[in-house]
Amino acid sequence: MAITPQEFADTILAHQKFVRGRPGGRGAELRNINLSGLRFPNINLSGEILSGINLSRSSLHRADFSFADLFCANLSGSDSRGVNFYRADLRGAQMHGAKMQGANLSEADLRPGQIAGGASATTGDGVTRRSSRADLSESNLDKANLNGANLTETDMAAASLRGASLARTQIVRTNLTSADLTGANLEGARVQNADFSNCSMAHANVKFSKFTGVNLNGVNLKDVDFSGAETKDSLVAKRVDNLPVDVQEVLKAHAQWNSTGGRHGARADLSDQDLRDADFTGMTLHAANFARSDLSGASMSKAMLMFVDFSDANLESADLSFADLRGAVLTRARLQGANLRRALFNPVAIRDAEGKPTGRAWPSSLLNAGLAGADLADADLRGANLAGTDLSSANLSRANLDGAIVTGASFIGAVLTDAVLPEGMPKQQPEPG
Repeated sequence: MAITPQEFADTILAHQKFVRGRPGGRGAELRNINLSGLRFPNINLSGEILSGINLSRSSLHRADFSFADLFCANLSGSDSRGVNFYRADLRGAQMHGAKMQGANLSEADLRPGQIAGGASATTGDGVTRRSSRADLSESNLDKANLNGANLTETDMAAASLRGASLARTQIVRTNLTSADLTGANLEGARVQNADFSNCSMAHANVKFSKFTGVNLNGVNLKDVDFSGAETKDSLVAKRVDNLPVDVQEVLKAHAQWNSTGGRHGARADLSDQDLRDADFTGMTLHAANFARSDLSGASMSKAMLMFVDFSDANLESADLSFADLRGAVLTRARLQGANLRRALFNPVAIRDAEGKPTGRAWPSSLLNAGLAGADLADADLRGANLAGTDLSSANLSRANLDGAIVTGASFIGAVLTDAVLPEGMPKQQPEPG
């Protein structure tokens, strides 16, 4: 239902008289009306029933919608800066691309919503609206107050929430892909099965928050302290800039050591360290020492790891896909369930002080390592020492083991489809059991 600004103003004036018991007042019917593209700065619609209203592209700067019923309302592209949505019913509301800097959405309800029956929320054309999640995608909520809000299943993809407060907020199955939560306050928030892919949470406060079933690998977690948060069944990657300061300093010195050919800096000694779920993706760590360290769940995909010492290290379920492990030492390392697809383990040619080839090569060592269930598809294992290694149920499809030492190695249940095997090694291996 379309309405002119003057008709809307007269309706609101009469409604406010009606509420206050003054002469000339009459109850307003504001549901499903179309007010798109109009200007209503500072308007007070606190507690009004506005379900299905269309305020898309409207100017609502500092309006008051506290306690209002905005069920399935359309505020897409609106200027809602500084608007008060305290305890508003915003279930199923559409706010795509809205400007909402400094808005107050504390204790607002943003769960999915549905208008059943006759009128559509946006056009009034008699079409039944399907159940839909509230849409705040690409909206600007910088420094907004969402304390205690219910964001269950809300779409907030690519939304900007820099410095926003989401204390005690319900973030359940919420889509926050590519959202910017830099400096946001999530103290006491309940975060469950939400999608944070490519999200930034640098400097965010997560004290007393509860993360359940959330994958935070690849998320920018610079200066985020999870020590006071619960992360049950969640993957929280420790990015390099979120590791202990002493570890960061070791890595900086190592980078200098590598880049100057050992003239400056120092070789990294990170032996006996707790580096679970750490993110070293794409880093150059040639000749670093990780002996006996716990790197379970760590990401080292595409990392440069030539001559690295991983002896006796725990690399269970680590991601080493596409990593360069030529000449690396993984003696007795635990790599059960690790991802080693397209990893390189072939020998490194040894050169003399003048850089000339010596005719000798340094092989990678996986002597007595545990690789049960690991994924080594398309890996280059030429000349590697696999003596005594447990490769039971490992995936070696299309892997190249030409010249590898496999004395005493176990390939029970391993997948060897199209693999290149050492001379004399049978293609058919015993099945488990």
